Amino acid sequence: MLVFQLLFLLLLLWAAARALRLRSAEFGTAVAASAAAAVATPLAQTWDFARPEVGIFLVDLGLFLVLAGLAVRTTAFWPIWASGFQLGTLAIHLAAAKYPHLVPAAYAEALVIWSFPVLLTIAAGLHWEARKLPASGLFRRA
Repeated sequence: MLVFQLLFLLLLLWAAARALRLRSAEFGTAVAASAAAAVATPLAQTWDFARPEVGIFLVDLGLFLVLAGLAVRTTAFWPIWASGFQLGTLAIHLAAAKYPHLVPAAYAEALVIWSFPVLLTIAAGLHWEARKLPASGLFRRA
């Protein structure tokens, strides 16, 4: 699990640096919301995934609302995909509520798995957006 946490943190830091470089409010909002959710999730955990994690559900719902809000306001595709993947995370919480006998490890791992496509979508959007800009400085294209 430590490897996944490290990869997530490195990708989040890369996305934050790239968003700062682009000076994009959309990407800044998405990265800040993702970082806030990453910090709030362990703080919101209460039951070791033996029952639905209401606190984590609320964190995930907040991130979904931010991403869906970005999707409504922009013409870019990445917020639609990111909010769609985050909706998948919310579906995991609903499955855990509907099936209380769900194995806690499966519930927890499913949430981890769904967190990566959200961040990867934001990172891909950052990459594509940066390619539209003139090459300069640290992020120069070859």
